[in-house]
Amino acid sequence: MSNQVTTFITTDKKVAYNETRLSICLRADGFSFSVATMESELLTVGDVLFDEVSKNNPVKAVKEMLAEWNISTFGHKQMRLIVESNQFAWIPEHLYNSEQDRQYLALVSAPSFEGLGIYHIKVPIINSYLVFSAPYNIVTSFKVGMPGIDVYCQHALLVNEMLMSRSTQHPVMLMNIRDRVGDYVAFYNGQLLLSNSFSGENEEELLYHGIDLMKQLHLETPDMELTMCGNVNRDIYALFQRFFPNVTLYNGIPFDYQNPAFHNLHTYKYPLILS
Repeated sequence: MSNQVTTFITTDKKVAYNETRLSICLRADGFSFSVATMESELLTVGDVLFDEVSKNNPVKAVKEMLAEWNISTFGHKQMRLIVESNQFAWIPEHLYNSEQDRQYLALVSAPSFEGLGIYHIKVPIINSYLVFSAPYNIVTSFKVGMPGIDVYCQHALLVNEMLMSRSTQHPVMLMNIRDRVGDYVAFYNGQLLLSNSFSGENEEELLYHGIDLMKQLHLETPDMELTMCGNVNRDIYALFQRFFPNVTLYNGIPFDYQNPAFHNLHTYKYPLILS
């Protein structure tokens, strides 16, 4: 058994690595990645499902797969490792103290952090720090194997200027569907109202959380927009259309590209590497 490549699109355009960003989004069952210029031109996108061996050593698998495509794991202007975390806390910049990261998480999560490291990332558009946990051994392996890589939690990328700006016209709720988890982010009047994740065994439970949040945050307006991404299919999309006035697909931050094959990419499936 070997790793399965489910998506791979690239271009022949040559760009110096010191002008590019490499983004890697790690999942339990594999990873997706993108290479783009710092001016938002998309060069390469890929998605890989791990075999059982690779699940036990993801950094080795990622580096080997990228090497097969002649993609360097060093020398980029920026490298991002994006982890999907369910333990995180937002701290306003003026209150933040890096020595208190563990205490911040203990206030909102179970007190056990066995096998986990505590990390933080600054999110300038809301003048806050996002503190989050992620598997310590995996993150450390990436930091050693790919020196200079920055670690992000998914919410640091889902909270972005494009959605915040859109919310000046109408309420916006973003929902990123993962394996039995939904990431919810809500904006209104150019302000962040919510950034949280909730578990759900099926799409009906994730729908319930969405409706409940819409009511709690008083977003029930005729032009309220629910924009969805991640593990969205036609049935899930149709289900949510029954309960929300305006449902769209969130495709990440717009990119330019030269290869027309990118036009057929289901970008809503890759919101984190395209943000």
